[in-house]
Amino acid sequence: MIAKLLKAYKKSAANRAALNTIVIYGQRFFAAALSLITTPLILKALGIEDYGLYTLTLGFVGMLAVLNWSLSNATQRYTAFAIGEKNFEKLKKVYSTALVIHFLYGLLLFAVIVCIGYFFVEQLLNIPPEKIDTAKQVLYIVGFVSFLTIMSIPFLGMLRSQENFIAIALVGITESVLKLCIAVFLLYVTEDKLIVYAFLLLLISLISFGIYFGIIRTKYKMVSVTFKYYDKGYSKEMTSFLSWSLLGSLALTSRNEGVQILMNLFFGLARNAAYGIAMQVNAAMAILSQGILGSLSPQIVKSAGSGDYKKMIFLMRTMSKFATFSVSILAIPIFFQIPTVLKIWLGEYPEDTVTFIRMIIIFGQIMLLSAGIQTVFDSIGKVRLYNIWVSFILLLNLPIGYLVFSMGFPSYSIIVVGMALELISLNVRLWLLKKYVDFSIKDFYFDTIFRVFIPSFVVAALIYAFSLLALADFTAILGTGLITLLLYPLLIYKFSLEPKQKEIISGMLSKLLKK
Repeated sequence: MIAKLLKAYKKSAANRAALNTIVIYGQRFFAAALSLITTPLILKALGIEDYGLYTLTLGFVGMLAVLNWSLSNATQRYTAFAIGEKNFEKLKKVYSTALVIHFLYGLLLFAVIVCIGYFFVEQLLNIPPEKIDTAKQVLYIVGFVSFLTIMSIPFLGMLRSQENFIAIALVGITESVLKLCIAVFLLYVTEDKLIVYAFLLLLISLISFGIYFGIIRTKYKMVSVTFKYYDKGYSKEMTSFLSWSLLGSLALTSRNEGVQILMNLFFGLARNAAYGIAMQVNAAMAILSQGILGSLSPQIVKSAGSGDYKKMIFLMRTMSKFATFSVSILAIPIFFQIPTVLKIWLGEYPEDTVTFIRMIIIFGQIMLLSAGIQTVFDSIGKVRLYNIWVSFILLLNLPIGYLVFSMGFPSYSIIVVGMALELISLNVRLWLLKKYVDFSIKDFYFDTIFRVFIPSFVVAALIYAFSLLALADFTAILGTGLITLLLYPLLIYKFSLEPKQKEIISGMLSKLLKK
């Protein structure tokens, strides 16, 4: 079977795209499944406070590593352009330049962590005195892990440019399996488990970095894994490209990692643990929407390129709608059954975990409503004003969150703030798009919000009524799942989809069955 797939992979771009999609989804689902197995073992081994301390450390380092996402995009873009031009001299220069930029950025990040980490751990973060030394050691270890992650970005960019998703998937699977092994091993460790855990994760990062380095050095000899082809001109061009996406990176970082820091200041490590678990559940569910986003994005770009803005707007609405539905079919039953799921999955779990997961499920659904709008702005090349407005709105999350916490509101109130800002951002996105493209905002609201809300509300109401029967846990989960799986797709197809959207669904299903 694998041999046939690889043979088909070589035949055409369509086959490569199909196999790449299968590989990416397979690796992500495998990683998500192992992560769901690993989490309760880690939580049991470390305990709630140490687990919260580790997620807090990740959030702090992630907040400092604000350019990671932008660096990845820039490296992949410039590498892919050079490969597309078949200009291998340019490719060498671009790649060496990317290595230098990442090396310097990684060193700078690590130096910042070392320099200000002491102050943050000692003076700012809400950590019990007996755990301060442990927190410092873990912070420095995670800082070095971040350095290795940054240095791996050019390798990943090259592999993606060459469409070698099989290698990326194999490394990802290896990491997931090793993390599961670590989780089991920690159950038998008697020393400081958190420091041991951080060191072992560092070891996994070293292994992954070594594999990536070996693949690029041996298989892709058109580039040099050295700094000797560094080019000042390309360096200036790439860093200029990075500056355009800095605002977006800051906004995303403040909304994700920054929340962990703020929550720790007011509520301590237990809430960090609860928030970390909620974000992990959200990440697992988000995988369901990635295939929709990946399959419709190229069509939006092509429609914009051909000047067919009517089709582009239709695909934008379709992407937002399909992405929301793809996650909702799992999110709705989980929303109601999460206490039972957590009891089965984790046993004991931190306070507010149920509330965090439910709030983040709603937050995630709101964000998916605007999933196609970003792609449209990228396609028509009108990103400057868009990034300024949207980033400014999303950056308000932390200062407003600090204000509501200072006023005594509960820990989940910052997620409510995020929801409100996301809804404001959705309206601003539509208003900005109206400046460049002639379309009906009213139609967007009717098709993408009203038609999404009605079937979701009907199924949620039925599940809520079903939950009042006070059935056994297994029966409740089974009944909730059946109501969703049997009724929700039917309501979507009958009420929510336009005729052309039904054709797209039919086409996707027929291709999937053929594969």
